[in-house]
Amino acid sequence: MALFVAIVCLARDADAKNSSADSVPIVREQNDFNDVNKPVPLGQRTDEASLNSESNEPAAGKDLFDVLAVESPNVPAGYISGDAFNLGLGELLKEYVNAAGLVNYSKLRRHRIVLNDAVGKMADIKPEVYITWSRNEKVAFWINAYNICMLKGIVGNYPINPSRFMLLFYPANSVMHISGLRDKTYFMIMGIQYTLEEIERDILLGRFAEPRACFAVCYGTISGASLRAEPYIGKVLDKQLEEQIKNYFSGKDAFEIDGAGAIVYLSPVFKMYKWREDAFLARYGTDKLFREHEDLDRAILNFVKDYISEQNAKFLKQKKYSIEYLKYNWQLNEQPVGK
Repeated sequence: MALFVAIVCLARDADAKNSSADSVPIVREQNDFNDVNKPVPLGQRTDEASLNSESNEPAAGKDLFDVLAVESPNVPAGYISGDAFNLGLGELLKEYVNAAGLVNYSKLRRHRIVLNDAVGKMADIKPEVYITWSRNEKVAFWINAYNICMLKGIVGNYPINPSRFMLLFYPANSVMHISGLRDKTYFMIMGIQYTLEEIERDILLGRFAEPRACFAVCYGTISGASLRAEPYIGKVLDKQLEEQIKNYFSGKDAFEIDGAGAIVYLSPVFKMYKWREDAFLARYGTDKLFREHEDLDRAILNFVKDYISEQNAKFLKQKKYSIEYLKYNWQLNEQPVGK
C-alpha cells in the first residue's frame, strides 16, 4: 500500500505540470490537387512484419494489446491501468462501428445493456486510480468517454423524432433534434456529472490543451470526426490521432482546392465553437506562414498543412488564394439500413 501511495503522489505532481493550462459549386481539377490526398486505411500497419501479415489488428498493431503488460503484482488488488481500462471498451466499438466510422444504432439500441455497462464502468473509476495514469492514458480515456457517452445519448433517443421547427435547418435524422444532448445531458464519470461540452471544452481542450482531440470526439454527424472501431489507447495515442486526422482531411467534407478559382475550402469543424477557435489559435497560431490571412485562418492552415498531400501543402504555402468554409453535413452517422 505504501508503494501505491507513492505512485499516487508522483502521478499527482506530474498531472499538475501537464494541466496548465448555401453551397458554392466547386470547380475541381481532377488530376491536379485533390486526387492525391489519399486516406490512410484504418488499422494499416507500416512496419516490415505487417507486409507479410493478413491480420486485422487496430491502428498501432500489436502495441494496442501489449498495454495489458503494464499491470504489476505489486499494485493493490483491483487496480487497473488507464490503458487496460481503455482497451476494455474495444469490443463495444468493434461490434457496432464499421470501417467507415458509421454506427449500427438499431442493433446497439437492442443491445444497449453493453453501452450502459461501459458508462457504468466509467462512473465507477476511482479518482485515486485515475491520477496514477499517464497524460496520454487520461487523454485517451476522456476521448473514449466522450464517444461512449455520445453513443448513449443518441441511442436513448433513437430512432430520432424530428422537430418540425428544426427540420427547417437540419435533416430529419440529425442529432440536433435531440434537445440538450451536448450541453444539458449529464453523464456520470468518476462520481461527477459532466456534459459532452464540458468534456471537450474544459478537459480535452482546456486542461490537456489537445486540439487534435477535435478530430477524435464524435458529434454523431457525417461532417464531424468519425468513430474508430477501436478505443483510443495512451501508449499509441499519437499514432491513432495522426492517422485519424490524415483520414479526415482526405475526405470531401474536410478539404478541397479549387485551383482554377484560387479558393481553398476548409472544414467548418474549426469554427463551430469559440473554444475550438481559441484552442487552434493557441497551439497553431503563427506569424511565419500564411501572413496574408486572418489570425484564425492562419492557424488552421498551419495545422492542416501537415495532414494533406505534399502537393496540396505546397499549394497552400506558395499560391495566392481565398479561404471559404464548407457546409456542414448534420446527417446522423448511422450505417445504411440492413447493414
